[in-house]
Amino acid sequence: MKALTPDQLEQALLEEEASIARSRSRQVEMLLLADEMQLPTADGCKSMREWVAGRLDMSPETAYSLTTTARRLADMPELVEQLAAGEITFDRAAATSRIPTEHQDDRLLGLDIQGLRRIAARHRRMERVDDTTAHASQHFTMQPNLDESLWNVWGKLDGYGGAVVAKVLTEEADLLESLPDGERPGLGYRQAVALAKVCEDRRPGTGSTPLITVFVDANGAETEAGTPVGPEIIDKVACVGSVEVIKNVDGEPLSVGRRSRVISKRLKRFVLHRDGGCSADGCTSRYRLEPHHKVPWSEGGPTDADNLFAFCWFHHHVVIHGWGYRIDSSRGPNRIRFIKPDHDPP
Repeated sequence: MKALTPDQLEQALLEEEASIARSRSRQVEMLLLADEMQLPTADGCKSMREWVAGRLDMSPETAYSLTTTARRLADMPELVEQLAAGEITFDRAAATSRIPTEHQDDRLLGLDIQGLRRIAARHRRMERVDDTTAHASQHFTMQPNLDESLWNVWGKLDGYGGAVVAKVLTEEADLLESLPDGERPGLGYRQAVALAKVCEDRRPGTGSTPLITVFVDANGAETEAGTPVGPEIIDKVACVGSVEVIKNVDGEPLSVGRRSRVISKRLKRFVLHRDGGCSADGCTSRYRLEPHHKVPWSEGGPTDADNLFAFCWFHHHVVIHGWGYRIDSSRGPNRIRFIKPDHDPP
C-alpha cells in the first residue's frame, strides 16, 4: 500500500467508494423487500429505522438516512441504476433523491453534496405542522468519556434556533485572536472555545471559591471524583480556586501537600489595577481580566503580587492553559511575550 503513488492512492480510494455504493444499492433493494414483508413489525420494532439500527448495528442517524433514502429511491430507478453501477456515491444518491424527479437534470452533476442539499431544501415547503415537529424534536446532549477528560456534544435545533447559534458562535469564533506565533486554529476549534466562552459569560457568580482535592500516586493525578488531571489543569484551578494535594502510596495517603492560597479579592484588585489591563505585549483587551501565576503553583510558585500577572480571557485560558505557551517576562512586567510549547499542538 505504501508503494502507491498519490494518483494510484486516489484511484484506489475512488474504487473503494464505488464498491461501497454498489453494496449500498444491494442493501437498499433488500431493505425495501424487508419493509414490504413487514419484518420490523414481526420482530416487535416500532419502525424500520429502529429495526435497521438494531439488526445492522448502526447508529440511529445512519439507520434513518439509509431507510428514508431507500424509500425515496423506490420511485427513482435511474438513481438506483447509477448507484448499482458505482457511478454515484450513496451520499449523492441520498441528497439527489430529496429533489423532485421533474427537477432532476444533468446540471445537478456539477454540484457538490452541500449544493444538492440546498437545492432540495428549496423544494421543500414547510407547513405549520413541520415547524411544530422541528421545534418539538430539538434536543441537546452532552456525554463525557470514561474519565471525563473530554465531552461529546451533539443535538438538534429548529431552523431559527440553529441559525442563531451558528451566527453567534461564528461571530465569537472570528473575534478570537491568533496564537502568539501567528497560527490560527480551525473554525471547529474556535467555535468550541466560543461556546464555552459564551456559557462562562452567563454563569452566575457563586460568591465562593472552589476547593479541588487532587490525589497523586505513581500513575498520575486525579480529583476526588476520579477525573484524571495534569499539571496544566491544576495550575488553571489554582488561578481561580484552591487546590490541596494528597499523595498516595499503594492506595494509602502518605502526606498532605500544601493547599494553594486563594487569590483574594483584594489581591486580585491590586494586580488588575497595577497591570492596568492584559500583560501580554501589544494586547489592549480588558475582557475578563484574571491574575495568573508566573511561576506555576504546581512548581512551587507563591500566590503573591510579585508572582501574579493580569491576563485577558484569551491569553489566560486559550494561550497559556489551553495551548500550553510559557511566559517570557524578560522584556518587563507589561511587555510579556510567550514561548511556544516544546510539544506540537494536538
